[in-house]
Amino acid sequence: MRKQLFVVFNYNKGVFTHILLNVFDLVEKGYEVGIILESEATKLIVEYENKNYEKWEQLKAKNLIFAVCEVCAKAMNALDSAKRQNLHLDGRMSGHPPLEEWIKREFSIMLV
Repeated sequence: MRKQLFVVFNYNKGVFTHILLNVFDLVEKGYEVGIILESEATKLIVEYENKNYEKWEQLKAKNLIFAVCEVCAKAMNALDSAKRQNLHLDGRMSGHPPLEEWIKREFSIMLV
């Protein structure tokens, strides 16, 4: 099975929308796919919390948000929102999610 991980750094809703389209397309085609939110992208957590954005809700329901950077979420004032939405906070590598886990699991990693 092919595996794809998108590590999103930028707060750009247009780019994020295209990532979501690809995530759901790949899931539909049988890939194991996930997203890690880092840096300014953690602002998206707050942005979509109470917006009833269907794609965001699908991401959460299907556990496709593999991790949220704990230190970045805190810096971008998104930590409480991430906790309310039960998103997995990861800060094992100096406050950030380490990629080694995904490399060991043979994910292709795309940094955006």
